[in-house]
Amino acid sequence: MTGGRDVGASCPDPVAARHPADDPPGTPPPAGPAARDTPVVFRAALAADPAQLSPTREALRSWLTGAGVDEADVEVVLIAVGEACANAIEHGCRFASGATVTVRAGLHAGRLEIEVSDTGGWRDGPSDGRDRGRGRGRGRLIMARLMDEAQLDGTPDGTTVRLVKHLSGRR
Repeated sequence: MTGGRDVGASCPDPVAARHPADDPPGTPPPAGPAARDTPVVFRAALAADPAQLSPTREALRSWLTGAGVDEADVEVVLIAVGEACANAIEHGCRFASGATVTVRAGLHAGRLEIEVSDTGGWRDGPSDGRDRGRGRGRGRLIMARLMDEAQLDGTPDGTTVRLVKHLSGRR
């Protein structure tokens, strides 16, 4: 997800959205067959606060729609990214004052790659299944089932979830 054009699409944190000098904020990606070979990038940084989930989802929805992603794929991606962001806020940033969550997405040739990173500390979840009875603990399973690839990398410095979706079609 390096290079390409950055598109902010009403990012929750306008400073986190980087735009080329000649494009105003929220400029949709270029259209046409040649433009589809140029990687398009979305970036958002949000405070580790559940109130930031909805604005982040809406910014990502706007970006995906502007990039011509099919509505069915948009919905699936929003659910998976929402799970990753909610987990980052609830688990990764729970004890980290001032922590942030970063969402980066890159679209190139029908392949959507997304990273959700937090600056909290990694810890394994309960292995005894205690949360399952309360309807919890299924975020990783949801991400894995909805996306073509879902990988979680945890370190003491934070966690990164990498999601890949091979798009079914673009408008």
